[in-house]
Amino acid sequence: MFRFFRKTFRKKQSYSLVISWWWTKWFYALGILKWLEKLGFREKIKIVYWVSAWAIIGSYRCSWYSADEIFDKFIDLKIFWITKLNFFSSISLLRSTSLKNLFEKDLPNSFEKLDRKLYIGTTDTNTWKFILFDKWDIISPLLGSIAIPWIFPYIQYKNYNLIDWWATNNFPVDIAHKQYPKNKIIWINLNKFTENQKIKTIFDSLSVSLEILLRNGPILKSDNVNYLFYKETWLKMLDTKTPKIKKAYEQGYIDCIEKFK
Repeated sequence: MFRFFRKTFRKKQSYSLVISWWWTKWFYALGILKWLEKLGFREKIKIVYWVSAWAIIGSYRCSWYSADEIFDKFIDLKIFWITKLNFFSSISLLRSTSLKNLFEKDLPNSFEKLDRKLYIGTTDTNTWKFILFDKWDIISPLLGSIAIPWIFPYIQYKNYNLIDWWATNNFPVDIAHKQYPKNKIIWINLNKFTENQKIKTIFDSLSVSLEILLRNGPILKSDNVNYLFYKETWLKMLDTKTPKIKKAYEQGYIDCIEKFK
């Protein structure tokens, strides 16, 4: 079966990859990417669209990092939370300075130096419109795309004030199809709503509220999608326990194998 898929994907077909939803759920998506690498998609995926925290994966993925390397780099989530509290700020709960330093160390300083076409989506608070960045400086749009309101500070870049793109469009499948109609689209959407969720913390409340906000309509855009991974994972948006994260990574890998069977 493995040889069959390898032979199938040797055809001259290009793919666009779109991943939606947030934060620690990205480890499930990383498991999917790991299996796609083995199927030969690493060379076939020419265009990637990443929003919110997925923009981090996209930037690293387009900078020659493998799924395993990204997993190892971000398995310790202290870089996002515990050591970065912004106690004396009226703008955000967390600082993004350390993330900026990390990105500047690990990533090229411009989109043009990546190994494939990358689009990073953000929201401009000046116009309340979504913006796709694909050239010049990569760090500022990346920080803007992960700037969840209240949690991370907005990013000033050129004439923009950038925040997380979920506010305007967390599902750019329609854009991917419009810009590259000949490409087949792989869409990983981890926003399938689960009813009767237990709300025990303020973060549970935030997660459920945003899921409700985004649940209406996005899946209707899947007509142009060739491969769809649409589900809700048991991993909460802000789960940080290492065993859960490892389990999600392994589950994404297994689910991808089942999908392609």
